[in-house]
Amino acid sequence: MRPREIIPGFYEVPGTYVDDFGYVRSHLVVESDDVLVIDPGTAGDPGDTIVDSIKELGLEPRKNVVGILCTHAHPDHVGGAWRLKRKVGAPVMVHDGDTDLLRDPGLFVRDRLLLGLAGRLAMKLERGPLKVNYKGLEPDRILKMGDRIPVGDLSLRVIHTGGHCAGHCVFFERTNKVLFSGDEVNNYANDPRKFYVDLTGSFIAKTKALETLSKLGVEHLFSSHDIPHILGDVALQFQEARDSVRQFQDSIITQIRAREEADIDQLAYDMIQSRGVPLPDTLDALVPTTVRVALRSLEHAGLVSGPMDGVWKLA
Repeated sequence: MRPREIIPGFYEVPGTYVDDFGYVRSHLVVESDDVLVIDPGTAGDPGDTIVDSIKELGLEPRKNVVGILCTHAHPDHVGGAWRLKRKVGAPVMVHDGDTDLLRDPGLFVRDRLLLGLAGRLAMKLERGPLKVNYKGLEPDRILKMGDRIPVGDLSLRVIHTGGHCAGHCVFFERTNKVLFSGDEVNNYANDPRKFYVDLTGSFIAKTKALETLSKLGVEHLFSSHDIPHILGDVALQFQEARDSVRQFQDSIITQIRAREEADIDQLAYDMIQSRGVPLPDTLDALVPTTVRVALRSLEHAGLVSGPMDGVWKLA
């Protein structure tokens, strides 16, 4: 498959369209015959097509690929990392907050989602992009805030956001004003208001990150699940993503006020039934997991208290 050039030197390698997730995308930065892969995708699609895409550009994967850069270590972003590294030999890079998940993919089910027994069984049957069906690996480089990742005469600046999950980073290329945003801005296709975070994520960090990123002067926003956004449309994506975080928290407060007290499962159910905010349609665990993280931020702000016997109340 030939990759699609978005702007000169910047390519996307789309996978198959999957429900809410859209086309799970990998990206390539090509400069002076150097190739940087950003998010190698799932174990099968688009992970297995990246090498062929690089060859379609007239380049040699083992010679020209200088790095495999990961925004974070969720299955739909690093599932293809082990096989891609074996084929191209380039270093795999991820932030320290997600190194454990890169090494042991099973942690995604065990530690990163709020799952009961039924949920754990459902994850074993999962066939979508979040399926854990790949080998872990040791990162070759641990990313830090402010690191520079060179590719030819260009460089990408590492910005640790930590909202979607503890190790989430975005990468900013200043010359072309390109931001590779992973899942921090557009978590799903066609709607920046729809998102989830894992149990290591943070609403506080997400809000701060979105505010900071909106001031970078980004003209090309490339996410892993949505179409590229350019120029004036970029500001709209940031604004709607910021609004969605606030609206999600407001919805939780509304549901607690209506019941006076509620546990996480009840809150998740009420939010789904009320349709007050856009929510993921796939994987039942994503909503209660995000509710749990939101409650932490509301507790930090002194707006809710709990859990007493698993029950949350307004403070």
